[in-house]
Amino acid sequence: MEMHKFPYINDYCNEVFAREKTHWDFLLVRPILLVFYFFLRFATFPLKFLFHRYPFGLEGYLIDWFMALGMKYLARHDAAELFVRHVQLEPLIYRHLLTRKGAAPAATAEKLNGIDGDFGVEDIPTVFKNNLTIGHDRLSYELVDRFDREVFLENIDYIRSIKPGDHAQFSKAALEANKKYLFQLLGATNIVMLVVMVITIFGDLRTTITALNSFGSDSILLWSLKRLYKGNEEIQIDLDFFMQEVNNRGHYNSSAFFSNPSQYLYYHIVFDEVAYDLLVNRPPTVVSD
Repeated sequence: MEMHKFPYINDYCNEVFAREKTHWDFLLVRPILLVFYFFLRFATFPLKFLFHRYPFGLEGYLIDWFMALGMKYLARHDAAELFVRHVQLEPLIYRHLLTRKGAAPAATAEKLNGIDGDFGVEDIPTVFKNNLTIGHDRLSYELVDRFDREVFLENIDYIRSIKPGDHAQFSKAALEANKKYLFQLLGATNIVMLVVMVITIFGDLRTTITALNSFGSDSILLWSLKRLYKGNEEIQIDLDFFMQEVNNRGHYNSSAFFSNPSQYLYYHIVFDEVAYDLLVNRPPTVVSD
């Protein structure tokens, strides 16, 4: 298959996107969803401001119930796999950045929540029983709260000497349910857009703004990677292609009216994939700064 490869993206992501661009849903459904979302957000946010500013209690469950249905019946397998991988890679990357020499690794029994939680996705019900979507978005804010520049720099050589945890430690058995159903309709771009729409429709105003504004951790990850790979010009050039856009990572206060659902896939999910691939397969050299 002929493939247009972007040199700063890892092979896995390039292959997923190359396949996706040959499918009918990318050519026909994606433009419709983009136009629909444009009108959706302008209709829903004023209503949320008036009638749904604070949660009623079922928002998280409804968001993840619909997301689980999409994962089970609508997503093509490569899209479902990319989503599950992202849910599991992100906390491993954040744990890596927060590592301190001599400190025992933190661990909690909380399922699909918290940087130190358990991110095994054993089956589809696990998704909506454990508030995966909102819990995942909160990871960004948790990293911002826990990250300390001076502590990171004090431990930078130790962090360079180790690798992030292996995502294979987490169960991906839920993907087997996706394989059993023959619909396999939508690729990664459309699935991410549907997730953003579901959050926009069912989330209260505070939760929705929080979810659509959860990119602060990307700026911390980018800064950390550029410090970890200081002196490696080749990787520095690649990382420059993930420099902040105007939306949030530039001024950290994104307007929901101008949020771009494609940003979640092409900047956030892909960036985590690239970061994890770098840290595991091209670990930085230990040099004192």
